[in-house]
Amino acid sequence: MEPSRIFNGASKVTILKHQLAYAAHSFIHSALGCCKMSNNSTNSTNTNSTDTNTTTTTTTTTLAPENTTEYLLQRCYESVLSDGQNDIVKYLMYFCGGWIIAWCIITMLVNICHKNTGHQRYVHFYEELSIILLAVCMCILNFIFNHKSKVCKFVAIFNHFFMCLTAAIFFAEALFASSMVHGKSDKNGSVPWILYYLFPIVLAVAPTLATFFTEEKYYGTAYLHCFADSTVDMFWGFVIPVWILLTIAGLKAQLACIACDRQQPSQDIYQCYWARRSVKSLVLISQYLFSIWLMILFAAEHQKLYVFILVTCMALLFGPALFVCHTYCHLNTCKKWAGNGCFASLYAMCPPKPSPPEKDEDEEEQKHKDAIPEKTPIDEPDPKNNNEPGSRNQSDSDDPHQYTPTKSGSPVPKQGPNKHTESQKFYSWLTDTNASGKSGDILFRPSVA
Repeated sequence: MEPSRIFNGASKVTILKHQLAYAAHSFIHSALGCCKMSNNSTNSTNTNSTDTNTTTTTTTTTLAPENTTEYLLQRCYESVLSDGQNDIVKYLMYFCGGWIIAWCIITMLVNICHKNTGHQRYVHFYEELSIILLAVCMCILNFIFNHKSKVCKFVAIFNHFFMCLTAAIFFAEALFASSMVHGKSDKNGSVPWILYYLFPIVLAVAPTLATFFTEEKYYGTAYLHCFADSTVDMFWGFVIPVWILLTIAGLKAQLACIACDRQQPSQDIYQCYWARRSVKSLVLISQYLFSIWLMILFAAEHQKLYVFILVTCMALLFGPALFVCHTYCHLNTCKKWAGNGCFASLYAMCPPKPSPPEKDEDEEEQKHKDAIPEKTPIDEPDPKNNNEPGSRNQSDSDDPHQYTPTKSGSPVPKQGPNKHTESQKFYSWLTDTNASGKSGDILFRPSVA
């Protein structure tokens, strides 16, 4: 028999074997719902093939991945997008990535033009850079290198790292803003400012490396995306750390929202203005970005075109939302854009608090003096009247009916309408040491008309 006929017969047999294997695996997945199988079965399948079959396989299946059997065994979802749908998905994701990157750049330029500086702006700038790199990984590189195992492994690592980094920056922003709202610091928060930039990197590296070294066998094996497989343990390493960071950041921000106004006059006015608005928008923008990230993961894993379309709609809203949240909390921007216009309400400044009216010091002193009653001074004895008891004063008159009242600290009140003034004479008689006058003349004195 000719060698060419033997080779063609072997090729047909090999192709038939692969078709039967594909049909068998599809039946197993649809009937039992198996999500993955051990690598031992995959290795045994590969070692049972002869050298001739191996040579034929490489020449006949050039478009399929090298470890097609492992890919078929690992996925538990049968649905795969067609070539036309794959092209639509790629264009949609490229558009989403470019849209998010464009809005981040616009946000940077606007803040530069409005001269918004300080660590409150640098933290936002740090956050925008991380979002740009995350958009590149999850929307562009994720669908360019999805069929290349080695490159896709690194894309998955960076995809995980930049999402964790963005969540950690949100957490640092919440700490910064909360410390300013509660009045714990006059400027730059209650911790050293360098930690706002270094601490998020540490928080992002730890879960990324821990997930990679424990679940390395799952990286770059989906051949549909460079993300986490939702059916294996690496999915929890991707999701749980990000969820914890964003939950703590949101809780910290909400506690600052309900805090009492304890702003001190010595605090930086620009950072306080930023902090009080940042804590109100942090939960919205952080959870929205996390939702987009998860939607892309599930859309690529389940190969659903309508989920990719939903992600595109969410990305369209995320860009302007990020721009507003990173501009309306800066005082310089609000001063310029708080006038009349269709978007002026977004940048409207809070009215100043009514200040109490200035009090006149002279009026306050006069009111204070009027409120305190004056004490009647005690008369000191007159040295001229310092006579022996029973002796009369030389200045006294010889008239026995005449009396000499002592000096009183308060003037004699004028007669009122009832003319009840005779008690003053009785009081003067009682206090007279010379005993001038008779009691009958005082007690039974006739009323004065």
